[in-house]
Amino acid sequence: MFYGGFLALLWAFYVYQPYEFDLIPKKPNSANPPVDPDSKLLFSGRAKVLIVTAHPDDSSFYIGGLITRLAGGRTEIHQVICTDGDKGYYPFEDWKENRRVRRIEALNEASAWGGKDVLFLGRPDGRMRPSPEIVTSILGAIERVRPDYILCFDGEFPERMSHRDHRVSGQMAMEAAVQSGLPLWVLMFQTNAPNHFFDITDQWDAKQALLTIHKSQFYGEHLTGIIGMVESRAERDGLRSGFSLAEGLRCVRLERRK
Repeated sequence: MFYGGFLALLWAFYVYQPYEFDLIPKKPNSANPPVDPDSKLLFSGRAKVLIVTAHPDDSSFYIGGLITRLAGGRTEIHQVICTDGDKGYYPFEDWKENRRVRRIEALNEASAWGGKDVLFLGRPDGRMRPSPEIVTSILGAIERVRPDYILCFDGEFPERMSHRDHRVSGQMAMEAAVQSGLPLWVLMFQTNAPNHFFDITDQWDAKQALLTIHKSQFYGEHLTGIIGMVESRAERDGLRSGFSLAEGLRCVRLERRK
């Protein structure tokens, strides 16, 4: 009886908290060869980019180096943020104040890399579920911006342990991209199946600076730990690609739907 109750409590906690863990990480069934997502266009300054993230600090954490490279080339960048990261699922959180502060931090980050605009969807933090409404909102942004590239989480082949909101936002972004029927590249981060690595060695300092914008999340010793974690990820991807520091993404080309 005791052990049954204890296991039930553990399961309830796992369901309540927002992270998911895959005992066997999902990988592509077929070969996943390296690809070049038309880098000449991506860094030409003529491309349009739409970033879709789950939380306000996701862009700096996972692709801050790539965004900095794009911003340096005066790329037109737009962003959709699905939740405000207000932590409303925790008891005793002042979620309204969290929402206010985190939206300001998101806007400050976008300003740092010259973002054109930020669309906040205001979905429940830590409680995102696949829904037609989310797809419709992202699709609206795609039809307005008509991007050449969408940067989002990998909802199909996520890392073994990742936030549920990350997975869902990636799934919804890919669904919206497919529904748009536009010819574009989808570049997915926090992936278990990267097929292209972007060198961010020269952008490392700028990426750290983006992380510091999110003061409500990263400060003091915690900021030091986060920077160390992000650097370890960049070093890991660098070893896999021959760069000092890199960001690995899974890149998929969607052709125009007839």
